[in-house]
Amino acid sequence: MFDSLSEVEPLDLNFEQYKTESRSVDSFDCGNVELNDFLCTEEVGKYEKELLGRTWLVFYKGVLVAYYTISNGSLRIEYLKCHRGFSNAGEYHIDTIPSLIVGRLAVDKKWQYKGIGRTIMAKIAAQAYESSETAGLRLIVVQAKNDAINFYEKLGFIPVFETSKEKKRIKNRHTRTMFFDLLALDDI
Repeated sequence: MFDSLSEVEPLDLNFEQYKTESRSVDSFDCGNVELNDFLCTEEVGKYEKELLGRTWLVFYKGVLVAYYTISNGSLRIEYLKCHRGFSNAGEYHIDTIPSLIVGRLAVDKKWQYKGIGRTIMAKIAAQAYESSETAGLRLIVVQAKNDAINFYEKLGFIPVFETSKEKKRIKNRHTRTMFFDLLALDDI
């Protein structure tokens, strides 16, 4: 699922939590202005200070090659009503499923298509699975941009049911809410 051949040795990737005194990130360019600006301006520091998420910098042999931001959240049951495994969620009298949210994931243009994104997602999945041992956590959720949907589908992510809110999101923001069920890792 998250395994694949990679041009970059996954063990050579170094993950560092973002700190305001982190190494320089100004040269990072993933080809998306919004994702670049988040990391290369004061926005990431404000996000961290307000505890809205945690950003991790990914280095390969000392070079910044990627970053991602994660937070805790949930996904409403109505988004999952057509998916096997969630049809009995009403029995538990819950409205949402606990989730780890991948708010941003970006790989520098010079390092794309080398397996770094897959390695990052494998690390996120392992972290989420480990967290599920001590607190309820069932899903990994992403707002996939149109050009990233195929990437997430190859990793086993599934688009949510198209509620009216989701249809509006697709039309206006050109993103698709997708989820990965951590119970799938039990089958591996």
